[in-house]
Amino acid sequence: MLDILCNARGVSGYEASVSKMIYGMLVDEDLDDLKIDNVGNVICYRKGKNSNKKIMISVHLDEVGFQVIKKISQYKYRIKPLGNIKTWNAYQQRVWSDSFNGIIRAFDEDNLKAHNYENLYLECYSEQNIKIGEVFTFGENFVENDTYFCGKALDDRIACYLLINIIKKSIKTNNDLYYVFTTQEEVGMRGFRVAKTSIKPDCCVSIDTTPEGDMSSIELAKGVGIKISDSLGISSQKYVDYLTQVAIEKNINFQLEVSDCGTSEIIISNEQDFGHDEVGISIPCKFPHSSNTVVWKDDFEACGRLLYEFIGKL
Repeated sequence: MLDILCNARGVSGYEASVSKMIYGMLVDEDLDDLKIDNVGNVICYRKGKNSNKKIMISVHLDEVGFQVIKKISQYKYRIKPLGNIKTWNAYQQRVWSDSFNGIIRAFDEDNLKAHNYENLYLECYSEQNIKIGEVFTFGENFVENDTYFCGKALDDRIACYLLINIIKKSIKTNNDLYYVFTTQEEVGMRGFRVAKTSIKPDCCVSIDTTPEGDMSSIELAKGVGIKISDSLGISSQKYVDYLTQVAIEKNINFQLEVSDCGTSEIIISNEQDFGHDEVGISIPCKFPHSSNTVVWKDDFEACGRLLYEFIGKL
């Protein structure tokens, strides 16, 4: 299932086919409600025994990609990124849309700067008329072995896969559970904002990938990350402590995350109320927003165990 999710094309803002795919994977599950809302979020609701509180657990289903700006000469097209893609992660990569495939090239190969997309172009030898606004992303290339997963869109389809598996376990709690697969995270987090405002949760848990790096405490193969803070978001300390307690009690390999190399949906507010608790759970990765993102299997499994035990104790 993870390979199907990762190889599917669902660029941020144009992810309706992935919403429908995930809906189809859950339509036969024991849920009190399942719907796709007006912005494409897939929302799964399971009523609690007492409905004391609303707990929202979110992952995002979109991926980074590209969009055609205009044709500049035969076989060459100006492009822009949809989401934060460094030019060196796009350069010389094979890319695909529903109607064409091509390669991203550079006018000046020796002068790649992180966000200088004026230096890049799409090279496409298709005889079809490529239209302004067409959307495309990295080619299908999912790989799995005994140690790791590798491919495009692991941010955040691996968390979608994890949440689908959690939903299938039919965990019952005193609280109402909302499992939400959000849209447009990579271009402004609109889906999460809509879901949070409509659900009005008492606590929100956001699951996303976090890269290792110089400005991150996260390391690959060191366990699930419990987010203290990232470049913009800060988790509720009581839930950081609670997740840490659960991980220790259940002997789950974990690490505390403090990072300054990106953010997640915990930064989004529901401006119609007085706020609520937020906490992030991170799946460590390498080379995010590229065609070859890597996630260690042991880290992924630790994340699944922590989320399962956390929900069961709510």
